Amino acid sequence: MIQDIAPHFIHNTYKPQELCRPTDPVFVFHQDRLLLMEGEEGLHLPSTKDLPFAGDLTYLFDHDGQSCYLARSLSITCQDPSTPMTEDMIYQKSTSSAPEEILLEGHTFLSFRLRDLRSDPRIRKDQYFAVTIAFHLYRWYEESHYCGRCGSPLSHDTKERAMVCPSCKARFYPRIMPAVIIGVIDPKTDRLLITRYADRPIPYDALVAGFTEIGETLEENVAREVMEETGLTVTNIRYYKSQPWGVVSDLLVGFYCDVTGSRQITLNKELKKAIWLSRDEIAGQPDDLSLTNEMMITFREGREPR
Repeated sequence: MIQDIAPHFIHNTYKPQELCRPTDPVFVFHQDRLLLMEGEEGLHLPSTKDLPFAGDLTYLFDHDGQSCYLARSLSITCQDPSTPMTEDMIYQKSTSSAPEEILLEGHTFLSFRLRDLRSDPRIRKDQYFAVTIAFHLYRWYEESHYCGRCGSPLSHDTKERAMVCPSCKARFYPRIMPAVIIGVIDPKTDRLLITRYADRPIPYDALVAGFTEIGETLEENVAREVMEETGLTVTNIRYYKSQPWGVVSDLLVGFYCDVTGSRQITLNKELKKAIWLSRDEIAGQPDDLSLTNEMMITFREGREPR
């Protein structure tokens, strides 16, 4: 899965007093795009010495012993100081999946959509995992400028990763949304329920999934989602694994369960397909990053918890 990156590592202990060095990598996001550079060893983040602009840098995490930062407030200029360049001018709107080339002050940058980086052979798995964590924090910081209680501007806490209100003392922490991934098994026919989403541009198989509601246990979440999406009832709900999925600020929790009663599927509007497949019919997804894919392959190989 995406977090299985050994021998590489990411330590997310917050270090607000860490001093940024010229060689430290910096994440520069704009909406769903990331600024990267290309070298002999593939794609890599720009460092502070590479960037032709200055901005507020926020410490993110330690990746393989190197401190990584987020550029939040950008002040960008071309070689001609009289021609200011705004962030929106750098990141041109495009529907193409190809990276956009950006030339600034003798440096070549590539602007990538995050969804395209997932399958780019020039980036390692540990690098992509770091991108997803950084993007999770980027989105939270972008949504945490003002206090939700009194409206005052927020400040960084000096001891932990939190935004604090100097006026009413309210504290705000990174948002993490729990969701379940569900492998529904028919123990009588030894088949797994495979789905396709109706409203998402995902061209490969998936499993039943959904967010946890207020006042709901994860096990109740499993039973409700299966019933809502397919009309099936389940039993013998057992935990498998979890996965951080920072692209959408989720914490995914995987469960297997057994269908009970009728096997007749009744689709709701979220799914365009749901079918029962035997173990040798399971194809999986095109990469090994997702918990969904691992759960499908685990079933195919007969290794799921019973």
